[in-house]
Amino acid sequence: MSEPLALVDATMLDGGPSGAATRLAALGAEHAARGRWQLVHLVRPGLDPLPGLRCEAFAHADTPLRRALSGARLEALARRLGAAVLQAGALPLPRVRGVPLLLTVHDLRWLRPDAPRLRRLWVATALPRNLARAARLVAVSRATAAGLQHAGLATPGRVALVPNAGTPGLRRAEPDRIADLRRRLGLNSRYVLAIGPVAPHKRPGALLAALAAARGRPGGEDLALVLAGRADEAGAHAVAERARDLGLLEAVRVPGPLTPADLAAALSGADALVLASRVEGFGIPVVDAQTLGVPVVAVAQGALPEVVGEGGWLVPDGDEAALAGALVAAVTPGRERDVRLAAGAAAAARWSWAESAARLEALWDEVSGRR
Repeated sequence: MSEPLALVDATMLDGGPSGAATRLAALGAEHAARGRWQLVHLVRPGLDPLPGLRCEAFAHADTPLRRALSGARLEALARRLGAAVLQAGALPLPRVRGVPLLLTVHDLRWLRPDAPRLRRLWVATALPRNLARAARLVAVSRATAAGLQHAGLATPGRVALVPNAGTPGLRRAEPDRIADLRRRLGLNSRYVLAIGPVAPHKRPGALLAALAAARGRPGGEDLALVLAGRADEAGAHAVAERARDLGLLEAVRVPGPLTPADLAAALSGADALVLASRVEGFGIPVVDAQTLGVPVVAVAQGALPEVVGEGGWLVPDGDEAALAGALVAAVTPGRERDVRLAAGAAAAARWSWAESAARLEALWDEVSGRR
């Protein structure tokens, strides 16, 4: 008898780097190696965001409204392929009958009080009914699971924990590769690195303020900041304006999204990784930095305390002075830094894509009735 098939909705991927893309690619490879379930990833027509995995183009599901209205087409596709499970990756959930539907909750940005007004209205009026369409919810961290329960959107029995891990195959870049990237970015000093889109939820303004404060302290005078991620014209302009106001134009780089090789070089050469987001659902770059022996500085919000653990510097949200002090401490050699780096290596070893794939398959077995 052939192995059961799971449809994985990946239409929220737009071809750019993201934590969701890393998760789907890593889990897809692990499922293929285990050989217990077959997977078909539904992607936007014309895109190949998951090379090496079995993908099928699925049109008109790349916006919230289109996802909500795609139920009949998903049902037809599930029947044609004989799918036993549909794993969705974004809200809203379509109405699907005849095949169990599960939702991966990557983060809780949509619950923030500063979310767009229309989204807040939908959350208040329609979200509980929409989530009821899912047989189970899959959270990528304990913090995300707890947030769902605290908001009254799920009972403990409805939420399964299937955490992320580090970027598969990540290795420390060779010195010449790091030097080449430095030349291209015009970096002649120490730098701290932020990974992710240059967008409000990543709080680039807080990072710039902390950098300015750190450069005013002994040991931080030469620090630069690299914001590695997608940046639209408005976002890049806002960063440039704020950097100019703070006297940081020569100390800030916004190179846009980096290739995987360049990103590995940027992280390998960084003096610290910094995260200021309040809504991180997991934080794959944290695990990557800890694996490579790069100090981590983060705000104590979302899943960051859970993932950073004792292997980094956690500072109170909104305390830019504390963030600046932690940056200087993180880039200063000494016993404290060595102890936290060792704890970071141990923290990173907790996470495993193989274990997460096994957890997800056990959940699929349960909801599909497979024994």
